[in-house]
Amino acid sequence: MSFSGKFTITKRDNIQYNYFRMKRKLTGLALMTFILLGILVTLIRYGQGISVANAGAVGLIAGVAGAALMVGVNLVSAVLRVNNLYQQGKMSDFTVHYIIDKNGVHAKSERGDTDFGWIQIYLARETRNAIYLVAGESRAVVIPKGQIVNDGVLNAIRALLKKYVVAGRAKVA
Repeated sequence: MSFSGKFTITKRDNIQYNYFRMKRKLTGLALMTFILLGILVTLIRYGQGISVANAGAVGLIAGVAGAALMVGVNLVSAVLRVNNLYQQGKMSDFTVHYIIDKNGVHAKSERGDTDFGWIQIYLARETRNAIYLVAGESRAVVIPKGQIVNDGVLNAIRALLKKYVVAGRAKVA
């Protein structure tokens, strides 16, 4: 059983991949910002003589606002960073041909060829937009789902990932 397909990785795919990579860290940072800011504002307001309930309400509002602002700034900066790299010519759309088989994932593009053995892939995730296979901080396979021709092909890719990716590392439908 194997899969062979050609995909064009666009700016949109790069932005979505950046969001995918930062989502877990961003969730942790948002939670930490919410807690710390909420507690600090609550304590400051309580120390100013405001009742515990009012101080807690203000702290809650400050925590939510701070977390939302932090998430928004990070998302905007990721989009701006990718757009800037495209404008500078350091990043561009490219076509990649993937072959997925029992040995791993083989990628061929104008940027070069690379092989990912199954043991190297430490994260395989399917999102609404793509399937991501991550083998390192700067090594990944991006398969845009919008370019997959039909559900049979998508199911074949899922079956390969379920069969070969090390147990516990793959989350695909």
